[in-house]
Amino acid sequence: MEYSAFEKVPVKDRSFSYSDQFAFWFGATSLPAAWYYGALMAGWQGIGGALILIFIVNTLSLLPWAYLGEIAAKSGASSMAIVRPAFGIKGSIVPSIFYLVMGIGWAVVNVFLGAIALSFIFKLWLGWPSYLDSNNLVYMISYIFMVCLLQGYFAVSGHQILKKLQWIATVLFILLGMYQTYVVFSHWGVSSLLSWRPDKILTAAVGPFNYRITFALLVDLLIAYNWTWEFIGDFSRFAKDKKAGTWGPFWGANIAQYWWFLVGALAVVYLSVTTGQYSPLLADPSSTTVSLGLGWLAAIIVLLATVTTNAANIYASALGFSNILIEKKVSFDSLLKFSAWLVVPLSLVPLLSASFVGFYIFFLDFVGAIVVPLWTITLVDYFIIHKRNYTDDIFEKKKGRYWYQNGWNWPAVISLLAGTIIYWLFAYVFINIRQSVTATIPTIILVTIIYLKLRHKNVSKI
Repeated sequence: MEYSAFEKVPVKDRSFSYSDQFAFWFGATSLPAAWYYGALMAGWQGIGGALILIFIVNTLSLLPWAYLGEIAAKSGASSMAIVRPAFGIKGSIVPSIFYLVMGIGWAVVNVFLGAIALSFIFKLWLGWPSYLDSNNLVYMISYIFMVCLLQGYFAVSGHQILKKLQWIATVLFILLGMYQTYVVFSHWGVSSLLSWRPDKILTAAVGPFNYRITFALLVDLLIAYNWTWEFIGDFSRFAKDKKAGTWGPFWGANIAQYWWFLVGALAVVYLSVTTGQYSPLLADPSSTTVSLGLGWLAAIIVLLATVTTNAANIYASALGFSNILIEKKVSFDSLLKFSAWLVVPLSLVPLLSASFVGFYIFFLDFVGAIVVPLWTITLVDYFIIHKRNYTDDIFEKKKGRYWYQNGWNWPAVISLLAGTIIYWLFAYVFINIRQSVTATIPTIILVTIIYLKLRHKNVSKI
């Protein structure tokens, strides 16, 4: 049985063990977007800088995210249900809309990155045009539809099928991935790549925005990247216990991303050393695999990586819709199918972008302005205000402890909107501050202060 965003998963149906959660998140976070972001990391200070971001910043940034899994595991509630105590039963519609932007947005980006990787694979393997060739349109559309069809099928199959799919993917990623990593490393010669550094501060542009690839920007983008794994609650609610729902995702995601980020970083440095050109888009280690006669292996890895992640994104997006349409009689199965089909036309939009590097950075910055204040408010509300104690009123459709003012907790809504504005101000107005302290850190501090003060005033009035 599938449960909508506002239904509690009973204890008897919480079947995800610690190892299930580990495998699920190892599979979900293994995707071409991670190779791509690893390549961006190397654009700061080469492999040395990438290692700091991968093993220190990445690990620390996943800690707050993992605690969202604790909330879901204890309450049996989805990601959109665990925001209700902070935002109110009706007020949770606001983060649900933001949640859809994240879920559908990531699904679109992942489909397109998967299609790009497939285009490079099939060009080397079968001679078909790649993404960078002028006559690529029909082929790119075909790859996009191929990925969308597979991910849609698994998404509508439900959480138990997704669990099995992630287990299969995890085993294959470990076996095939270890072999691919061995092939890639032995072919490149890793020691020769460690000394490479960019000879200038690298940039990427989209529209009027010009991004300098600095440490602060990469920290912001990495936090946005990790915190937009928004569906942690949607599957931690099926965890057998709090440990499984919190630390299973934490270590599964970390270990997968250590590998995928690092391979992406090494790939772009290899490309830079051999061609003199830094190009994250071309830094796909599958290309090396194809050149060694293993095109089928590269295609399987890319397809599995994209489909396993996006099937979960589509499932989560359907939950977001179910929270928004809480008063409508729409079956969850219908919402799953709608979410799967919605991704298809939207996945064609990046074809209109002149620079996918800039588009990717802009997307991460855009969602960062959403998730940083959203999850900050949720964690502050859970740990500080409610002291880790949410009641089953979280599942009420009307009235109850979290009804507040006609279903809205305005301090949280105002803090979320203010936090989004604050993030963008630090990102694009107070640029000098961002370059030293990031946009994320001041946003977290200010949103916490604003929410606690507004919440205190609101309670005092009541």
